[in-house]
Amino acid sequence: MKNTPINILKIFILLGVLIFSWDGMAQKVAVVLSGGGSRGAAHIGVLKALEENNIPIDYITGTSIGAMVAGLYASGYSPQQIEDYFVSSDFARMATGQIDSRYSYYYKKDSPDASWVDIDLNLKQNISTFLQTNIISPVEMDFAFMKLFAGAAAVASNDFDKLFVPFRCVAADIDSNQTIVLRSGDLCKSIRASLTFPFYFRPIEIDNKLLFDGGMYNNFPSDVALKDFNPDVIIGSKVAGNYPKPDPDDVLSQIQKMLMSDTDFTVQLDSGVLIEPPVEKVDLLDFSKSQEFINSGYNETNIHLDEIRKLITDFRDVDEVEKSREIFNNRKPLYLIDSVQISGLNQNEAAYVHRTLVHKSLDLSLDKIEPGYFNLATDNMLEINSSYMRFDSLAGKYSLYMDIKPADRFSLKFGGNISTRIANQAFVELQYKYLFRNALRLKANVYFGRFYSSVLLGGRLDFPGKTPYYIGGRLVYNHFDYFKSNIHFFEDITPSFLIQDDNYFKVFAGIPVTKTGKLEAAATLASLEDDYYQSNIFSREDTADQTQFQCFAGSIEWELNSLNRKQYASAGAKFIISASYVTGTEKFTSGSLSTMAGDTEINHHWGRVRLIWDNYFKKLGPVMFGFYGELYLSNQNLFSNYTASLLAAPAFEPFPESKTLFLPNFRAYNYGAAGLKAVIKLSRRFDLRA
Repeated sequence: MKNTPINILKIFILLGVLIFSWDGMAQKVAVVLSGGGSRGAAHIGVLKALEENNIPIDYITGTSIGAMVAGLYASGYSPQQIEDYFVSSDFARMATGQIDSRYSYYYKKDSPDASWVDIDLNLKQNISTFLQTNIISPVEMDFAFMKLFAGAAAVASNDFDKLFVPFRCVAADIDSNQTIVLRSGDLCKSIRASLTFPFYFRPIEIDNKLLFDGGMYNNFPSDVALKDFNPDVIIGSKVAGNYPKPDPDDVLSQIQKMLMSDTDFTVQLDSGVLIEPPVEKVDLLDFSKSQEFINSGYNETNIHLDEIRKLITDFRDVDEVEKSREIFNNRKPLYLIDSVQISGLNQNEAAYVHRTLVHKSLDLSLDKIEPGYFNLATDNMLEINSSYMRFDSLAGKYSLYMDIKPADRFSLKFGGNISTRIANQAFVELQYKYLFRNALRLKANVYFGRFYSSVLLGGRLDFPGKTPYYIGGRLVYNHFDYFKSNIHFFEDITPSFLIQDDNYFKVFAGIPVTKTGKLEAAATLASLEDDYYQSNIFSREDTADQTQFQCFAGSIEWELNSLNRKQYASAGAKFIISASYVTGTEKFTSGSLSTMAGDTEINHHWGRVRLIWDNYFKKLGPVMFGFYGELYLSNQNLFSNYTASLLAAPAFEPFPESKTLFLPNFRAYNYGAAGLKAVIKLSRRFDLRA
């Protein structure tokens, strides 16, 4: 046959034209997901029902929570995977900004104090910049989004048309009062911008525009799907609505109307179906009913299936979709990070971040970066504004970008104790923080009350690294007045006049031992002074007996602490084991009523071991059961008299009130105590304890 090669070429060209024409004529379906806060979980059920019934999804758009669900689907996650994520504890933490307790680094926490309020101070700020712009920290969300979306963004080279299915989301530019359609760029930041509800989440900047929740101006972007994709069919899922007319006596309704413009919730196409899952009204971030809402979306979609099928000519087998999804996901690069770019900090401050994140060399997986990331997030020396990853196709690895600012250098704490007894107390603390290659904290605090008063000056220097450690010191004056604090109607406790003053200087150094523990060594120089009568019969003219004890103590302590509160915990555990050696000189000066003639001076040396175990271990319904045990062993010898010996003895203080009472029967040089406890949770802030 003549011209055979030419004829074959013509056949291939004809086939190509036919294939191209068929692809151009193939029916295309777009799915549009509305905003709606936690009710947006219903969108997952919609996608699940569509896939199971072979309804094709060629394009997907969304706003706010709809942007997140749509973004997950476009990134190669199946509806079942999205459902599993939405009902997980990981998602609950992400939505509320709570950092995983696994990354709560106990060694960095300050010693518990009586503070109620902690206020950051910046003398350069005015009142408008002093107010917080967000209730929920973005730290957990930013890291979760890197895990969820960075791989898909790398496959698509930041072009949303090249995702598993083409994707669009919208955000609100409050400067120009316009809806911004996000078609390309950083996928994590785009979705994050679309669901940044004002005051809840910190706004995010893209292309020098400060962007907020897309639902403010367009809560159902069917117009975007129509304009960008020109689909043959639009399937919409709506779980939101327009707010009613504002009430002149309801401030909240007025704010809602100012923030949210009315939206057209029609699909804007004759060949379209609008699915409205019947979901109850809940708080914006109350995801406790996610499974119920997912089921609602699934069931409502099945009700509309006949209507949808009438519009569909090209069905797509679920196995075919799953195979395409697998091919897309297999193209995602591994999360290997070869550089960390820090903005917002000077060179020394950035070095502190690098030493916390990276301990040897880069080329780390995101999982290995994670502990250091949340170590920084829980560090009150700085604030992470945003984080995202960008893929370098030439290197085949990611760069991590972090925008961080130093914490305000000064902070002020207020607190105290309000009691029906006279053990009322006030507390105030001023703290100064300075960040360079290491982290320096200085503080001064005061307690004042009739029973207890104190002054503390202290400092601590933290050194980051593979094995972080800290050193510090504190100078403390304590004053206890048991005479003023005791009111007894039926019992006359001897001695009734007791005043204790102690001054000490302590230096310490420590390292973390697991994320919830620390190992600390300390050396202390102390001067203790006790004034007391050994009888309850005395007058103003009498002088008290006095015992002074000048001593040195060296100690080492291992502590594990995962309790959920600094006082009245209801979950977690605390374990402390400490050993110390004390050496010093006791000086006794007799008072006018002393039964001992003359003054005495005695040297004392002893070792001691202390063990504390506080554990909440079993929950039955609303009741949490716990165990508390304490063991103290020493070879301490007696002081010069009975009262001085009691005052020098450690006390078992199982309740807060027992710390304000001098109870001789609860003081000893060797003791053990143990017991069970029960906590009945009445509400989030109220417990009944026994």
